[in-house]
Amino acid sequence: MFARGRLAVVLAALLAATSPASTYHASPTGGGDGRSESSPFQIADFWKQAKPGDVLLLLDGKYTGDRSMIRPPQGLKGAPNKAITVKALHDGRVEIDGENRWKTVLLYQNDYFVLEGLNVHSAGGGRDNATAVELSRSHHNIVRRVCAWDAQDGNAEIFGTHNAEHNLFEDCAGWGIARKIFQNSQGGNYTTYRRCWGRWEGCHAVGPKMTYSCFYNSHHIVLENCIATWDAGKMRETYVLLGYDEQPFVKQGSQRYGSPVTLNHHAVDQPYGVFSADNYNRTMPTDGPYLFGCIAYLLPDQRVSQLGAGLFGIDWGNGRRDGCIENCLAYQHPSIHADVGRPFALFEFRGRNLTAVGGNQPLQFSKSAIAAVYESRDGREIVEKSGHLLATPGGATILYRYENGKLTDRPLWPWPMNQRILDAMKLAGYANPVDVTKTVFELAGGRMPNWAMKGKEQKP
Repeated sequence: MFARGRLAVVLAALLAATSPASTYHASPTGGGDGRSESSPFQIADFWKQAKPGDVLLLLDGKYTGDRSMIRPPQGLKGAPNKAITVKALHDGRVEIDGENRWKTVLLYQNDYFVLEGLNVHSAGGGRDNATAVELSRSHHNIVRRVCAWDAQDGNAEIFGTHNAEHNLFEDCAGWGIARKIFQNSQGGNYTTYRRCWGRWEGCHAVGPKMTYSCFYNSHHIVLENCIATWDAGKMRETYVLLGYDEQPFVKQGSQRYGSPVTLNHHAVDQPYGVFSADNYNRTMPTDGPYLFGCIAYLLPDQRVSQLGAGLFGIDWGNGRRDGCIENCLAYQHPSIHADVGRPFALFEFRGRNLTAVGGNQPLQFSKSAIAAVYESRDGREIVEKSGHLLATPGGATILYRYENGKLTDRPLWPWPMNQRILDAMKLAGYANPVDVTKTVFELAGGRMPNWAMKGKEQKP
């Protein structure tokens, strides 16, 4: 009996793996059989029949309610070269709104999925880890062309991967309320962030704050052509610091507060930095992080508190020299007060071709082997020569894409998600959405060349 039951399971798995892929359709209200655009069902209806290779196309609209969140059942998996795909029929016209009640996107023990073309925001389900887009114990997944904002105001991220390996976040953007914007932790190994843009904006809970946490008990983390900034515009002027249980935070373990604390003047608890890092388990492999063609910037119209680590502040320590950084730019506008942080504070790193503009604090490369570093007070002399900061003589050149750790001849500009970010930030209610291409090329008074303003890729 046991043998027959086991055989039936094996045969069912083989049948699913060899069955032709199907395409389904879902809409915010559903009601149909999902077999066509004219008869869509709801997202929740897809999971009971999804198999490797199947595609769910999401029709335009705002998706709300528990049945319209992207949360496949535990254990549902695609297969190598036969991922289960959940994709917007029209890129950027699908809005997954958690209404601060529902977990919006959660893969838990779900391997080989592709999520593409979505806008995700207002995640709920509890302040402790109510992340907007979360991959947990899920491997070999791709999150592509997703804009996400506003997780819960607690121990949450915009994009988070935990105990999950070999996941790719490509052409994504995150901002708003969250303790961190991008994070891999507790075995979030072999994570790649490729052409992602992030802005940290606010969190009133205890704990380190970062735009990118480049590692947290994880290894083999790669960041390719990622851009990050910091604007604490969503911080309240006065507030009581909260724990992850939503109660006023008091001293626990090694935390530094002995009683509830009221913070003033838009202060941020533990503002680590733009590209920074968390703790590391010494028993784990020490490879990475690897940063290629990345940009951190701070502008005068942004609210910036003191950053403990700075723009690029990553400390391996413990005698390791595994981190690598190449063709990266740190820019701090000269009008921002001097004690914000260093452009680069790297420990146990190797690298080359870095550009540091502003900051008014010396670079720190403790026990690091860094070659070809260009320092400038305001970057004007670079702009006079090159027209922008992205081709610095003796420093960083950030004009082409990195892929799989290798510099290619494919142009990086215009920013692939430029219009998507503008549209999504308008949807989120921002009066001044970010034009990434324009912002980066105009740092230090630079200007956009004609090829960077085109709507399609052209080689500079």
